[in-house]
Amino acid sequence: MTRGLLLLVVSLSACSTFKDAPKYQLSDGTYRFKQTGGKYQRAQIYVQDDSTRIHLAASSKTPMVPDPSKDQIFVKPSFDIDVMTVPFKYRTATANLPRQLTTEFNGNAYFGYRLDRFRIRYKQSPFGTKKTFSHRGLTVGGFLGLGSTAVTPWTTNNQTLDEYNGLVLSRGLSCMIGINNLTVGLGIGWDSLTDRDKDIWIYQNIPWYGLTLGLNLN
Repeated sequence: MTRGLLLLVVSLSACSTFKDAPKYQLSDGTYRFKQTGGKYQRAQIYVQDDSTRIHLAASSKTPMVPDPSKDQIFVKPSFDIDVMTVPFKYRTATANLPRQLTTEFNGNAYFGYRLDRFRIRYKQSPFGTKKTFSHRGLTVGGFLGLGSTAVTPWTTNNQTLDEYNGLVLSRGLSCMIGINNLTVGLGIGWDSLTDRDKDIWIYQNIPWYGLTLGLNLN
């Protein structure tokens, strides 16, 4: 496990209260709503304990009565802010080095546009009607952060004899899916070494591809 992945796991544990945020659970607000086979309509949703009131018009005081034989689907767009890490970076062959899979420490702030989809399904069983709930999210955006990288004779075309961990500034784009409070996806990024060897580091501003993991903050 990389240090970046470990940092995310710790963050997930420390921030468990985020599970109750609107991103992961259906909560009061305005949604696009439909039942299976229908068309989306703008609706105001009020959630209390295990019940959901659906008002199809903002001025309507009488909630609609959903058809229990059809699934209820709610969609909500939002601006997305995540703490993100890239546990694995794939770098293409460059200079005298073949393709690389690196696991160096990094931490990033992610900003994007997000769609969350909630689904309520009623299933009949010998013991009565069972209500099930599922959530999925999709987010697309950009990230900016810091990380470390190995600076060695091999990553500088033998233009330095030093071996050390350099500080890099990372930026890039990512597309991720959300399942409850965990967001995972793929990204493309660029690293810029910030110290004296930035002009001879062979990966300077060369694109890499990686797995991205995020924890939503808003």
